[in-house]
Amino acid sequence: MAQLAREEHEGARPVVENGAAIGRRGVAILAAWAVVAMLFAGQAWIAAQVRGEPLAWARASAIWLVWAAVWAALTPIALRLEARFPLQRPHLLGALAVHGVASAACALVNLALFALAAPIIGASQVEPTWLGTFSRLLGTTLLLNLPVYWLIVAAAHGERLVRAAREKDRRQLRLEAQLADARLQTLRTQLQPHFLFNALNTISVLMHENVDSADRILLQLSALLRRSLDSTDAHEVTLGEEIGFLESYLEIEQARFGGRLSYRILIPDQVREARVPNLILQPLVENALRHGLATRAGPGRVEIKADRQGDSLLLRVVDDGRGLPSATTERVGLANTRARLRLLYADRQRFDVRNSDDGGVIAEIELPWRTAP
Repeated sequence: MAQLAREEHEGARPVVENGAAIGRRGVAILAAWAVVAMLFAGQAWIAAQVRGEPLAWARASAIWLVWAAVWAALTPIALRLEARFPLQRPHLLGALAVHGVASAACALVNLALFALAAPIIGASQVEPTWLGTFSRLLGTTLLLNLPVYWLIVAAAHGERLVRAAREKDRRQLRLEAQLADARLQTLRTQLQPHFLFNALNTISVLMHENVDSADRILLQLSALLRRSLDSTDAHEVTLGEEIGFLESYLEIEQARFGGRLSYRILIPDQVREARVPNLILQPLVENALRHGLATRAGPGRVEIKADRQGDSLLLRVVDDGRGLPSATTERVGLANTRARLRLLYADRQRFDVRNSDDGGVIAEIELPWRTAP
């Protein structure tokens, strides 16, 4: 029963919202025509004063308010006709014909109803009979009323064009967001096989040297991949989660390099809740290991640091290797990192990989400071 009531309530909601929208539009139409009436009444009163003719403000207001009220009643008809016969190709000529007939009909209706009220409000062009008043108005003001309908249609057409342009912009933004999301997913799927290949290569080497160690690393890799798959849809994680993943990765790499690898993770507790891109540090650490350890016979050190600087989060991976060659091409990990940061943060990020003055490489990322909601 509760489910049925909820469905009935949700089914009725669009009707209620549509009724509210119609009500707001009706109020807007009445308000707009009231403003028009007051402007014309003011113009008529000022003109009468300049000519020295007696015209009370109340009389001028009544005359123009009656005229505007009739057009306010006709406006929804004009709007419906404009929606049914829009002024656009390929049926432009047919729409013009329909609106031509409708403009004449609306002008005649306006004059006919105004002729009924003319004696009551004290209009100047009043004859003894309604037909006489209508005939006189027909000869003096018909051509002045015809453009009113076209102004209503033109305003509705302009509103339609504005709405279409806004909808096109919103659709374009949605498409760009979907494209960016697809590109981010593609970049991440490129990283995972790359990392997996290196980890499996490490296990393959250990199988010939230390089976127990290889088995332990294989279990560690399984847990690491499970954790990676659990967060496949998340483009951002907390820095604490990212560091947890990185520590597991470094355990696998330490098994590969043995005593040649030492590392330190210097992350203050107060920044561990910051939001960072998922798997953003692993490619930087991998790059540090490649240039910090693989190219030297002795031991090497890697440091991972993070700190908040105002409204920014600064991530840094530093190694003490030989540094980058003078001419080098970014590998897939660093290139993907740069592309992901650009997609996620546009110009609100900075990514820099450079040689340190003391030797080694510094990889630095600056992100907007954000925490989980």
